[in-house]
Amino acid sequence: MKTTELELVPTEPKAEPMAVSPPTSKLTSLDILDAAVRGGITSENVAVVKEIIAMRREEVSHEAKAKAHRDFFELRQEIGRMDFYADKAALNSSNKVAYRYCSEKELSAGLEPVLFKHGFAMLFSQRDEDGKIVAVITLIHKDGHEMTSEFAVRSGNTNAMKDATAADAGATTSAWRHLVIKMFGLKSRICESDDARNLGDLATKVKPEVAAELERRAAESNISGAILKYVGAASFADIPVIMVPVAERMLQAKERAGK
Repeated sequence: MKTTELELVPTEPKAEPMAVSPPTSKLTSLDILDAAVRGGITSENVAVVKEIIAMRREEVSHEAKAKAHRDFFELRQEIGRMDFYADKAALNSSNKVAYRYCSEKELSAGLEPVLFKHGFAMLFSQRDEDGKIVAVITLIHKDGHEMTSEFAVRSGNTNAMKDATAADAGATTSAWRHLVIKMFGLKSRICESDDARNLGDLATKVKPEVAAELERRAAESNISGAILKYVGAASFADIPVIMVPVAERMLQAKERAGK
């Protein structure tokens, strides 16, 4: 039987294809800094590392600013749906009401809950400048960005009832109030349509059950006195029917702010 000898021929091993990593997302300054630190900081690359750190700081600042601006936009949208009612009256020389305006307490009570809701807080400061009081509000966002606005008024005059300290304090409060109103676009003064002198029938009073419900809600919101003063009534039973919508708007504003 004839046999065939098989010759063994050496062959080169086949090279396995190299694994190719999928493309990564865009590198950030933090990724670059991490790579530099892992590679070791030397006297030759320390300047580059410092530049990367500065780049990272700028990147973080930009992100915080963008987030604050988005939240501020949403804040202004919500504030635009709120009412801030004039709870103070300015008298003329005849001791009659010239106009009404929002007090510092009214503005703060309405603003603070909605500011915190959107991640903001206010810091207040002031300074004297050329005979004027300058109110400064710094709006701080929870992510670190800050926005600062100023408003200046002339220092108040002294008289027998008001010394220099009281005059400056009054000017400071006025500057703060005007700055807040302009900074957030608040609606503060009483509308002519809400003035009881322009409404007509003030003799018809609310029904007992309506008065009781208004009184209950006002007590819960702690604004009973403010409502009665605003609508010109001695008690809730004395509120004219025509003034109920005014009282209702005040209650709704406080109830929304408290949520």
